[in-house]
Amino acid sequence: MSREKRKIKRTRIAGLPLIREIEKKMNLRSIFSQHVEGNGNEIIPIIDTLMLMIYNITLGRQPLYELSNWVNNLDISIHGLHDNELKSLNDDRFGRALDYLYKADRASLLTQIVVEMIQNFSIDLSRIHNDSTTVKACGKMKGITSTGFHLANGKSKDHRPDLKQLLFTLSISSDGAVPIHFKTYPGNRTDDTTHIETWDTLRSIISNPNFMYVADCKVCTTSQLTHIVSSGGRVITILPETWKETKVFKEALRNEDIAKERIWIRRTPDASHSIDYFSSYSGDYFTVKHGYRIYWIHSSEKKKRDRYRREERVHKADCLLSNISAHINKYKLRTYEDISKAVNGVLKKYKVSRFFKINIKEIITQKKIQIGKGRPGPKTQYRIQKNIMYLLEWGKDTKTLQKEKKVDGIFPLLTTDLALTAKEVLKIYKYQPRLEKRFTQFKSVHEAAPLLFKRIDRIESIMFLFFVSLTIQALIERTVRDNMAKQNIESIDVYPELRRSSYPTTSKILEKFDDVSVYRLLEKEQIIDYYCDDLDETHKQIIQLMEMQEDEYWS
Repeated sequence: MSREKRKIKRTRIAGLPLIREIEKKMNLRSIFSQHVEGNGNEIIPIIDTLMLMIYNITLGRQPLYELSNWVNNLDISIHGLHDNELKSLNDDRFGRALDYLYKADRASLLTQIVVEMIQNFSIDLSRIHNDSTTVKACGKMKGITSTGFHLANGKSKDHRPDLKQLLFTLSISSDGAVPIHFKTYPGNRTDDTTHIETWDTLRSIISNPNFMYVADCKVCTTSQLTHIVSSGGRVITILPETWKETKVFKEALRNEDIAKERIWIRRTPDASHSIDYFSSYSGDYFTVKHGYRIYWIHSSEKKKRDRYRREERVHKADCLLSNISAHINKYKLRTYEDISKAVNGVLKKYKVSRFFKINIKEIITQKKIQIGKGRPGPKTQYRIQKNIMYLLEWGKDTKTLQKEKKVDGIFPLLTTDLALTAKEVLKIYKYQPRLEKRFTQFKSVHEAAPLLFKRIDRIESIMFLFFVSLTIQALIERTVRDNMAKQNIESIDVYPELRRSSYPTTSKILEKFDDVSVYRLLEKEQIIDYYCDDLDETHKQIIQLMEMQEDEYWS
C-alpha cells in the first residue's frame, strides 16, 4: 500500500486578528446573537456568517458570489470553523443571513452596539458631525421595504443621474471620527429633511441634548434649527448663499473695506502642506430670525481657489462667446432672440452674468430690387428690401471683477452657542473633512457602490453591515493613533518603500498584514505540523499599539 503524499496548505491570517480584537471589545457577537435569530439547524450559525461578512467588508469587500473563495483562502479558524463547514458557504447562505438580519429589530440592535461601544472605548460625544452621500445601484431592484426604503432617482453625487440610488447619512464623533449613527433613505430624499430625525436619535443614544451638532448648510432651515435649539441642542453650520444675511454682507464688503483679525494658522491637509491663514471680520453679525451668531471667516487658501475658479469660468465663457460670434447670422443664430438666448445660456452656465457687458448690435442695410423683368427704365418700379444683420459685442466688466476679488476666500459660520469665539467655531467646523474621509473609505475600501443585489430588503441589511465595518475601521485607527500619541511615536512604517506615516489609516494598517500566512503540513488530511510567517518590527509595533500580545495575534 503506497504512502499518501504529504502536502502543505497555506491560509492567510492577514488583518483578521486585529479586526477580531476590536470585535471582541465591541461585544459584537453577543449583541448580534440577542437580536438575530436563525432556524437553529444551520450548519454554520447565522451569527458566524454575518461576522464573516463584516470581516470581508472591513478588509476590502468582495461580491457575495466570491465570498466562498475568499473564505477558503483565509484562516477562518479564528471563528472556530472547520474545512467541512466552509464547503457549505456560498452566496445563497450569505444572502439568507442578510434576510435574517433584515427581519431583526435593527434599530434596537444599532442602539445597543453603539451604546456598548461608547462605554467600552470611552468615546467622547460632546460633539457630533453629520453629513450624507449617495450610493448608486446598477441592478433593477423594485419594491419598498417595511421601513419605507426604496431606490429612486435623485441628485447623484456619483455623477450618474441615469442610475437609481440611495441616500446614506452618517454621524461621527469628534473623538477619532468614530461612526455613531447612520440611516438609509430613498435616493430622492433631500438632506434638509433628515436632520431632525437624526438629531432626535442621537439625543436618545447620548441621553443628553447638549452635544454640539455640526453639519453642512442643509441643516440651516428655520424648522430644523428651531427644533434642535428648543430641545436644548447646539448647532454649528455654514450659512447658505441663499440667506439674506449672506447677500447683505458680501455686497457691503464689495463696496467698502471691513477690518479683519487673524485668528488661526495651519498647514493645509493636502499634499502641498501650504500655510492657510484664517481671519475673522470685525463686528457682530446675527441672523434676522432668532439671532443666531454669524462669524465671517476669511481663508487665504480659499481666496486662491475662489479667484482661480472664477477666472476659469470667465475664460470658458469668453471662449464660448467668441464661438457664438463666429457663427452669428447663420443657422440657429439668425434672430435677435436666438442670439440672446445662446448668450444668456453661456453666462448662466458659468454664473458670470455680472462680469460681462453684452451688446447685440442690429445692422440694417437696404437694397432696391426691381419689380418685374426687363431692362430698367423711367417707369420701372422698385421695392426696398431690408436686410438685418447682428453683431455681438462683449467685454469684461473690470470694475465688477475688481470688486468681486474682495469677497474671495470668505465663508460664514453660524452657531447657536453665543459663548463660542470665532476661532473655536472655525476649529470645530474644520473637523468636518474627517467625515468625508469616512465616505471615501465607505466607497473605495468597502466598495459600497455599485450595489448589485436583486432584492431591496438585502440592501438595507448590507448597509447595516457597512456601518459596523466602518465603525471597526475607525476604532482600529483610533486605537493605533491614540497609543502612538501616548508613547510619543511620531510615525510608523506602513507605506511601500519604507515610507512612514504620522497618521496611519486602517486600510494601510491592514494592508501591512495582507500576506501574513500560516502553513499546515497535511498527511491524509490530518495536520501533522504547521509553520507561521515571521513578523517584522512594524508588524510587532502595530500589534503592540493595538494593545495585543504577539501570541494573541497567532492564536
